[in-house]
Amino acid sequence: MIEVMSMKTRKGGKGQVHLMEYVLLSFFVMLIIVLITLFLTGWQMSTIGSEQRKVTYAKAEFLLRAFTNSPYINKNTYKEGSMLEDSKLSSITCDDLEKLYGTGWYAEVESLEFKDECTIDNYPLCGKWSYCKKEGEATTFEIPVNIYRKTTGEIDIGFLKVGLYIKQG
Repeated sequence: MIEVMSMKTRKGGKGQVHLMEYVLLSFFVMLIIVLITLFLTGWQMSTIGSEQRKVTYAKAEFLLRAFTNSPYINKNTYKEGSMLEDSKLSSITCDDLEKLYGTGWYAEVESLEFKDECTIDNYPLCGKWSYCKKEGEATTFEIPVNIYRKTTGEIDIGFLKVGLYIKQG
């Protein structure tokens, strides 16, 4: 009878060992599933961020090309683009350009010769035009352009900077 009792105890011990093995195996399988899920979520988030940057760069590049070839700010007889006319730059406003290109961007044209912001009072002796400039982080592209001075017929060298504001949140 003592032998029968000891066998029962051993059988009960084996059952507990198998139960513990099953619990540990289940725990590790769940841990692996959770880790794989976290890894795939992180990878997906980084891919989304990369795609968003690509779209932002494409939009900023489009704005840059649109500005360099726009008939509203380019010299009429110059067909290749990048010949901005100072009188057109002085007469166009942010509202006019927002009707063409939408919101969430800014543009700035700056001459190397004159650094003053253009107003009605200092028109031919100025060299900086800003449109829709706000505070905030932006993706910016900058290229050299020619600025045609309508009053003198001269051509200045300057830079066109176009930026697309990055939406937070």
